[in-house]
Amino acid sequence: MALALSLPPLESRPAHPPETRPARVQPWLDEMLKRDPIEAAGTIGDALAATNRVALSESKRLELAEKYYTTALSLWLDLERHFSRAAHPLTGDALEAAKASLILAAELATAYKHLLAREADKRILLGGNRLTVALIHRCLQCTTRVLINSYLSYAPVPARTWHDAHAIYKFARERGLHQAAVATDSPDATPERLYVQALLLALANPYGFLPGQLGQVIHYLQEYSHWTKITDIAPVHRLAKAVAIVPVGHDFPPFSANKGGNIDGSKLFLLTFDLAFQIQEQLRSLDAGGSVPTGIGTDPASVAQYTALLRRLLRQWAIPPARQFNRLPSRARVVMCAGLPAVWQYSRGTHANVANAPAGLPPMHSCQVINHTPAGYALRQIDAANAPLRIGDLIALRVEGRNTLQVAMLRWFRNTLRGSGLEFGCELLTDSPEAAAARGENADTAPFVPVVLVPDDGQEGSPPMVLVPAGAFQLEHAINLRRGATGGTVVLTKLVDQGPGFELFEFIAVS
Repeated sequence: MALALSLPPLESRPAHPPETRPARVQPWLDEMLKRDPIEAAGTIGDALAATNRVALSESKRLELAEKYYTTALSLWLDLERHFSRAAHPLTGDALEAAKASLILAAELATAYKHLLAREADKRILLGGNRLTVALIHRCLQCTTRVLINSYLSYAPVPARTWHDAHAIYKFARERGLHQAAVATDSPDATPERLYVQALLLALANPYGFLPGQLGQVIHYLQEYSHWTKITDIAPVHRLAKAVAIVPVGHDFPPFSANKGGNIDGSKLFLLTFDLAFQIQEQLRSLDAGGSVPTGIGTDPASVAQYTALLRRLLRQWAIPPARQFNRLPSRARVVMCAGLPAVWQYSRGTHANVANAPAGLPPMHSCQVINHTPAGYALRQIDAANAPLRIGDLIALRVEGRNTLQVAMLRWFRNTLRGSGLEFGCELLTDSPEAAAARGENADTAPFVPVVLVPDDGQEGSPPMVLVPAGAFQLEHAINLRRGATGGTVVLTKLVDQGPGFELFEFIAVS
């Protein structure tokens, strides 16, 4: 079959030809690695982009691609340190590192796609399929790196990335190479395994990961993705759970079958029943006090966060939530600020029981509503200077023309990589926050700390909740809660959520 990939046109006589002699390129790459990683990655990415646009022999292009790939492997981790945990919108070195990392990955994918497209056109393969399998695997490796760098920086996946990934896997499947081992000592390293991991990563809603969680999910997929099956046979029940549709021939990621939607052309189906069973067993073990995997902290907060991540993966891969409300477009404006102290101040301003209360309200920043539902907003920053934000941040917001203060949590980012124009989604927690103060039940000499009450929504069985500083109180502990001139004792019964600097607990009053 012909392999139609998105490739730049080649110039036989470029006005400014790049250096393509491997003997000269290698020392230059070695010298570049001695420079600042951001500067080096930008320069190397530009050189590779120029190389991808000139005509070369296959042997020379392959040799150059491997040299650039080896160099990129040593750069990516240094680049990630600049932006993977940075606040958004990205600025300065974090922004430049994200751009350079993404461009380098995309150009490497282009280099190997040039080679694979040429190899696919050959009618006779004198050396067998070994080179073809290696090129398929390299293309998918670089495509996966494009996805990872996009998700780490919360940036859109570059155009045609998914189209080409689907086309490459389909080509491998039709040639019977999708399950061929890349190396004799790594029987699990197959094109299909790598492609399935990329599909599952996209299905996990990666733009909503907390800093550090993407790496945990990648490690998890390397160990457990073999429990997933990909097939071209449609399931008996079109809207079955634990089934995702892979839109071959289209430039978008897989989507859950139970969300509906029809697409033209061929499609594949990703079945995650067995993977869901594995996650359920792991959750049962953790709930029973079992040990966490290596690399996950053993403190209660780390275990709770890892358990929450597994529950999220189970939901996204097996029982993805259906949208309960249609998104309504809007051009309304809101003002907002981030952080529990800011939310507390705007909920009340001051509180007599809190020592050293901060003076003055923090500044609010303007955003425009993109769309909204009863459960939350999609917003775009519009101020010339904006407060830095992180996934999971607590925010206080007020819609223009309304007096009601709302409290929400940031759930996803969409970054333009331009240093401005960040879009983000937030889930509403309450329309009626109440500033309060709390301390441990028997800590009579300890100062009260600021907390924010989230009243119940009036539904039977819906308990009230309280937002507290991270690490201030423990689950199932009793605390003294002061609301203005009144007070009482409550017990924290359930850790509902946590984010940068705060935790959200359900509680019941005991006196």
